[in-house]
Amino acid sequence: MTTFLFVFFLAVSPTLSIILGGDGGGGGFHGGGHSGGRSSSSSSSSGSWSSEEHGHGGHRPPHRPRPTVPPRSECDSGWLRFERPSGLIWCIYIAFSGVTNGYFSQSEAQVACTALGATLTGFQNDNERMTVATTALANVTARGGQVAGLWLGATNLPGCRSPSCGPFNTFQWTDGFTTGVGGLKWGVGEPDGNNWPGPTACIQQFIISPNFVAGANEFAGWKGAFVNGDLDKYACVSPAYPYTRMYACGKVGVRQ
Repeated sequence: MTTFLFVFFLAVSPTLSIILGGDGGGGGFHGGGHSGGRSSSSSSSSGSWSSEEHGHGGHRPPHRPRPTVPPRSECDSGWLRFERPSGLIWCIYIAFSGVTNGYFSQSEAQVACTALGATLTGFQNDNERMTVATTALANVTARGGQVAGLWLGATNLPGCRSPSCGPFNTFQWTDGFTTGVGGLKWGVGEPDGNNWPGPTACIQQFIISPNFVAGANEFAGWKGAFVNGDLDKYACVSPAYPYTRMYACGKVGVRQ
């Protein structure tokens, strides 16, 4: 009996081994199937994400209209443009009168500016004063000159024609827009106390080369008294020195 059981056990052992091995393989397959299911789910999710991205990319944002640019005040061609601290755009035109014998008064310069829709200008600050002086000197030297007098829009305050009332209390600007004393820089000894001919005194700007050498009807003392751009208290009438006469007109910029 014992021998029979031993033989029977040997006979069925391979069958049991095959059955047990099949279960282990099934476990591996299910694991693979689970992994495959996860992969399928991931693929589906990826496909869903790609579809959403594609759909989002297919819609462009609404067109935004360009912002409206507000009108800007500008100056006519040939005029210098200045933006003053108040925000005002001030335009200045520098002109050569064509006169080289001194016979061009301040009132005649005002008439010339009026014809341009402007008035003789004042200087709000040092930038305006020196920009005009530099531009005017280039004009003078281009014509072979070294010095000129440039009329400005100013008149003496009451009681200050002669004697003067000091550098900041003798004159006022007359263009209606220039204020303060920031544009005043006088030559040596100016504004002088001279009793110039005429009912009022005026301001001229000296336009003078740093290499100035006095010629006919010119004075060597100008070089020591003035540098380019300095202001000079002077008679408003003609004849006027320096003989070469210029003027500067001013007006408010126009919105364009």
